[in-house]
Amino acid sequence: MIKQYFNSASFKYFLPNWIFGFSLLAFFYFVIDTAKPFERKFSIDNPTLQYPFATKETVSDNLLYFLSVIIPGVLITLVSLYQKRKLQISKYDWLNLLSISLLGLLLSFTITAVVTDVLKIWIARPRPDFLARCAAKKNTDPTKLVGFEVCTKPYGDMILYDGLKSTPSGHSSISFAGLLYLSLWLIGQFKLVPSKSLAYAYFVPSLPIFLATYISLSRTQDYRHHFLDIILGGAIGIIFSYSIYFSLFSPLKSNNSNQANVQVVQENELSLPK
Repeated sequence: MIKQYFNSASFKYFLPNWIFGFSLLAFFYFVIDTAKPFERKFSIDNPTLQYPFATKETVSDNLLYFLSVIIPGVLITLVSLYQKRKLQISKYDWLNLLSISLLGLLLSFTITAVVTDVLKIWIARPRPDFLARCAAKKNTDPTKLVGFEVCTKPYGDMILYDGLKSTPSGHSSISFAGLLYLSLWLIGQFKLVPSKSLAYAYFVPSLPIFLATYISLSRTQDYRHHFLDIILGGAIGIIFSYSIYFSLFSPLKSNNSNQANVQVVQENELSLPK
């Protein structure tokens, strides 16, 4: 059955999207995430940049990816297995649901991550802890705009350059890209909107959104971002997760909210060879 699904018109239709998603993933990790930002001038008397450098973050990069991508992927797989048994759907339909669901998560994460990092490099706004990363020489004039030439770089070049990647917040955008997508997916799978469920039924599907909010706000507690950074980052993650989810799945108010966009799949099942 797995081989049959991979040869199906539905999988072939979405195959370019899988290739695109993994290509963006490679581009993010090997190119854009390590690119140096524009070296923007700064002044050492700027009070918004004088916060301490936290050597231990509340949510590290690895933990961010685990909570925002790995955990949603595992939950989507487990819930789809539960749906398969509960609704007694065929193995082919289950594979189609799982494949499209994970594709949406991949695209939401990779597109958001690349757009966020490109903006970081172009905007090059210093982080609140930038001056601690720079540790300017004692004879630096506090009234003038200066560059990296005054920095003693106590944490090294990589940490210093990363100090110019404040806007937008990657933790905010990536957490909402993965966790809001998961919330929408859960609401759709359990048909909470068409069944007119009471407010308490939304508690569990809303937990990923609360987690994304916590991750975002933790970045201000670690002095890694200004509040505007997390607002902009969160907005980017929300826009892409929302757009990608509803491009793949039926509206939440639909009685078919637990299914992939029927029109898209059916039209392409007819247009591609079996």
